Amino acid sequence: MKLSTLGRRDFLESMLLVGLTACAGPRAARRALGPGPAGGANPFFAEMARLSDALARGEIGGREFAYRAGARLMELELEPDVLADWERRGPVDPGIGHNGTRILHTHDLRLPGRSAATKAILFYTPPGVANPPHEHHNLISVKRVLKGHYHVRQYERVRRVEPGLVAIRQVSEVLDVSFDGPYVDMTDDRLNVHWFGAVGAEPVLALNVVVVAPLRPADTFHGAGETRAPGQYYLDPTAAPGPDGLILAPSVGPERAEEFSRQPLAAFPSRLPSQEKSS
Repeated sequence: MKLSTLGRRDFLESMLLVGLTACAGPRAARRALGPGPAGGANPFFAEMARLSDALARGEIGGREFAYRAGARLMELELEPDVLADWERRGPVDPGIGHNGTRILHTHDLRLPGRSAATKAILFYTPPGVANPPHEHHNLISVKRVLKGHYHVRQYERVRRVEPGLVAIRQVSEVLDVSFDGPYVDMTDDRLNVHWFGAVGAEPVLALNVVVVAPLRPADTFHGAGETRAPGQYYLDPTAAPGPDGLILAPSVGPERAEEFSRQPLAAFPSRLPSQEKSS
């Protein structure tokens, strides 16, 4: 999915709507997600920049970054008119199935030989729409729902069978991801494939922190021979698992992804070995 930076300043000025905890305990105080006091740095963006720089310097790994970013995301507060403002202005990129995105902030990373950055993105999913199942190549992603409810499935990539085909295993089925949590995270080596959709009568608005190209190509799941740029790529995880519990999931194009976006996850059977679900 293409992520555009157009209109970021205008959008930020109109959306001083999400607060960040400034003292002990989640939701103890509100601070706008826009500029900080006296026009200074936004505290949430500044914290994500510090974490990103520590990641780039090798002081923390991808999983530690995701854990710390997720903890900070869970401290965010939401004011009630954020969804109305989003719907009035609309996304910059409508996405597959009108899953809209708008970049709020970008922080470039100094990593040798590649263009790397951390982005804070508002993500919108209309009622009854799913974000098609996809894997993430050379990304870290941490998402927290601000408004509405997601049904989320997560999978582990086990092995690369051949170009365009990966063996995966479903590892979670969470029927209600909401403002109260949990956050949804992945790294190149953990929980890398997911599929989520809006449930209920209202849209979902989520804040997503994404690190693009944190790894050298040789260190990624697909390896140095992968020709695709870092990003998310759609696949089909609906095949029945084999005797080993693995699902062979081929890459799919936008037409098949669009079909997935029009159907709820509940239309497809869960492939958890235990068939246990969380709510």
